[in-house]
Amino acid sequence: MYKIYLHKGDLNEATSFYLEIIKSALIRRGKTVEVTFSLNALSAEDFVITIQAKAFAEVWLRNRKQKIINWYQGIVPEEAMCTFEGSISKYGRYLFWNFLEILALKKALGNIFVSDAMLVHYRHKYKYSKDNFFIMPCFNQELKLSSFSEKKYSVPSFVYAGSLSRWQCIDKTLFLYGKIKKHLPNATLTILTKEIERAKNLCKQYGVEAVVKFIPSIELQDELCHYKYGFIVRDDIAVNNVATPTKMNSYMAAGVIPVYSDVVADFKKVFHDLNYVISFKKIDEAIDKILHIEKIGIDCNLMKLEYKKVFDTYYSVDNYVEPLGRFLTK
Repeated sequence: MYKIYLHKGDLNEATSFYLEIIKSALIRRGKTVEVTFSLNALSAEDFVITIQAKAFAEVWLRNRKQKIINWYQGIVPEEAMCTFEGSISKYGRYLFWNFLEILALKKALGNIFVSDAMLVHYRHKYKYSKDNFFIMPCFNQELKLSSFSEKKYSVPSFVYAGSLSRWQCIDKTLFLYGKIKKHLPNATLTILTKEIERAKNLCKQYGVEAVVKFIPSIELQDELCHYKYGFIVRDDIAVNNVATPTKMNSYMAAGVIPVYSDVVADFKKVFHDLNYVISFKKIDEAIDKILHIEKIGIDCNLMKLEYKKVFDTYYSVDNYVEPLGRFLTK
């Protein structure tokens, strides 16, 4: 039997969607699969799937002959250095997670990465040279073509959805929007976050007017359908280089044009020839591209075709289920 072993905090909207793909892939191959939060539920004969290196280590230390496949959602040592940048504990966390990643990469029966760049990272950092890997980006939404409308695209409405963590670059986002507003006085900004008071204070700090509100995750996609542009601003660091943020998938699924920093390696390859995405290295580049779209307008039919192509390939469950099933059961 295949068992997915999770820690209590492992499940969220994105991981739940991903795990459903894994379960579907196994069921199509005629396998039985169940989710468990207990090590005691694992038998020696089980194939175990973990979604982080710490969980992998727990299973492996319990039974070093256990067949385990691990999914790497991010490069956790580097994430720890960012999350705890003001604390000396970041060095201990970095070394701890380095050890866990090395162990998982060395001992796992198979490894699932979220990007080609993540594979390159592990090749370079740990000299990982095996071919026991599968690559699938993070995504959790299907394309909603009804959200593409001439009316929505008639005004420059901007949205930011997410937390206000430093790595999400909310400060740079507000600074960028402030510059955009000077060129487009009719532009609007909506911030969708749980941290309402902090968001309002940041808006005051940057002299930005914005609607700030919280939308439950189950309603978020319907809310995003009302906006034209969506911000994904990131720093050019390893954590972001190897990531495939689900926010890109969420925006595009809702017909929102992503305005994103050109630092995600996979996005450079997948979206480089699209007319209706705005990647930028510098603020002036973002502004110029937005003003160009505002000047010439949007061809809704072309935009639908472009996004549909992406969702028929890169963001398609069907594109991954069969090969993932073969990978998990070989």
